Amino acid sequence: MPLQDSQCKNAVTPAKGVTKLFDGGGLFLQVDSKGRKYWRLQYYRPSDKKKDVVAIGVYPDISLKEARLKQAEIKLQLADGMDPKQQQKVIEQEALMTFEIVARQWHNNRKDDDTRWTPKHAEKMIARLENHVFPIIGGKQLSTIKPLEILALAKKVEETGKTYTAHKVLEVVRQVFTYGITIQACEYNPASDLSGELKSHVPQNFPSITDEDKLKELLQKLESYGGTPSVRALLRLSPYVFTRPSEVRLMKWAELDLNTGIWTKEAKDMKNRLAHIVPLSRQAKALLEELKPFSGHHEYVFWNNASGKPVSDGACRQALNRMGYKGEFTPHGWRHTASTLLHEQGFNTMWIEAQLSHKDTNKVRGTYNKAAYIKDRRTMMQAWADYLDALKQKQ
Repeated sequence: MPLQDSQCKNAVTPAKGVTKLFDGGGLFLQVDSKGRKYWRLQYYRPSDKKKDVVAIGVYPDISLKEARLKQAEIKLQLADGMDPKQQQKVIEQEALMTFEIVARQWHNNRKDDDTRWTPKHAEKMIARLENHVFPIIGGKQLSTIKPLEILALAKKVEETGKTYTAHKVLEVVRQVFTYGITIQACEYNPASDLSGELKSHVPQNFPSITDEDKLKELLQKLESYGGTPSVRALLRLSPYVFTRPSEVRLMKWAELDLNTGIWTKEAKDMKNRLAHIVPLSRQAKALLEELKPFSGHHEYVFWNNASGKPVSDGACRQALNRMGYKGEFTPHGWRHTASTLLHEQGFNTMWIEAQLSHKDTNKVRGTYNKAAYIKDRRTMMQAWADYLDALKQKQ
């Protein structure tokens, strides 16, 4: 006989073991010795026809009527050859696959891999997610998120005037979904074709100086700047090597061979993850020799005794601002300055690009050799240093 609501409510608690009250069709209410009541359904597995039991829920949270509806759903699954217990496991796993959980898993897999990301890049990626994405879709199941939801959060960033950030946010979301597909948390990538819906980002070049009179004035100001030995040396060395500011700022004594005039950066310390050799001019070597008494006993060349760390990434920028170059020149500007003037002086583009550690877009040439054009680059770098010195001394 089918169960009545009163039977479920007044079911007697056994002294030990369990009591089962059957409703028909395999559905029953199980009562244990602590008075807890659970809905269960007996069924035969489609795969091997063996008897099994699947949990439906707890009474009275799930009423008799609701338990029967759930029983009907499970019967339909069985008719389609699906095992309800396996289906429950899939649903439970999917419930754990929220965007934030998957994104953090994706980020954790990459942040400690030196061949993929620098620590600074890893920080940027998680910051974009935490600031712009998690508050909106972080708690949603990955497989349920739609393209319009993703576009809306990217548009929200764009509306603040941060077009570049909006594109980067969209890109990091796309990468998370690509990872989600590989771990079977979703079946397609809803962020794949959305970049065209955002305003185009026009990159802004770093302020630089290519006029010789202005460049002479800047070099002379650097020469007379009275900051700490590390900051002063960093300011004066940067134009001679024109590497990325973070690469020169985090220069280590172990990377230097001053006898041969070679500075070697490992791939993990480079933005493009490619090992790089920088030939050092006589002037660059002399500056580094001068700095040895101040920081030679530390790991990093440009050491800040006050903080117990390398000089900060803002130290040179702040010094340039104090010299009157705010908005007119930044440490990164040396790369554009050197590239422009070296091209004007007739040096080979391939030498200049190799010195800038730019990846070659030509796939055949793109297998980068850190010592590429080293002899020619050594000649070029010495000529460049001599040119800067002559300019600096010009009346």
